Amino acid sequence: MPDSTLKDLLASAALAFTGTVTATGSSSVAGFPADDRTAVVTVREVLKAPDVLTLPAGATVTVQLSPELPVLAAGESASFFTDALAYGDSVAVRELARLPAGVPPGPAQPEGDSGTRREASAALRELAQEEIIAHAREADAVVRGYVVALEAAPQAQEPREYDPHWWVATLAVDVVEKGDIPLGDARDPVPVRVLYANSIDHRWRDALKPKAGQSGLWLLHRTDGPMAGIAPFQVLHAMDLQPSLQLDLIRGQGG
Repeated sequence: MPDSTLKDLLASAALAFTGTVTATGSSSVAGFPADDRTAVVTVREVLKAPDVLTLPAGATVTVQLSPELPVLAAGESASFFTDALAYGDSVAVRELARLPAGVPPGPAQPEGDSGTRREASAALRELAQEEIIAHAREADAVVRGYVVALEAAPQAQEPREYDPHWWVATLAVDVVEKGDIPLGDARDPVPVRVLYANSIDHRWRDALKPKAGQSGLWLLHRTDGPMAGIAPFQVLHAMDLQPSLQLDLIRGQGG
């Protein structure tokens, strides 16, 4: 990806970090085979990582180097953009792209605050904003409000273990940015009923679960089927609730 920007590279990578090759042709992950394009890299700083992974400075990562890029020798440094091969006690990744390492942190750039890290943080913020804008465009309604009631949704039968365990949150809405919802105001907010999955089963664990009094900007999706008679909208994704300040971002980008 010779013409890719830092933002493009971060968007494509699950894990990105700067580091120095300490060994080649070897692996630090038990059972992970090494060849002449396998390198053990000591992490200097993490640019992007999944929530499930903690990778401190000084940790080692086994990198299967891209066949499209030059082989690195011990002592060489770079910024690596990778996909996971194995996460556990040790980490093995497949290299997708590489950039020359930035200038190591000095007196004016304390550890963890290098130029590369700052650029990556700015790029990740842009990516997060773009994701919010795209999600808002897909939503059927975008409203500002707060939760005034929570109740279990009526069910035709007892919910099973893997069912979503539907509940209803009633929102008091004072701003309707998008959607066919009557307008209200701060003195006379409009009640809007919203379905959400209250199950803690792994299939639904990360679904948005509103709390009493919780306020913000809600990205609502129309309910289909029989449940639409209980609540016209639903929230499922963690991104369906945003800070109210994000209203300006969505308005500015035509969300």
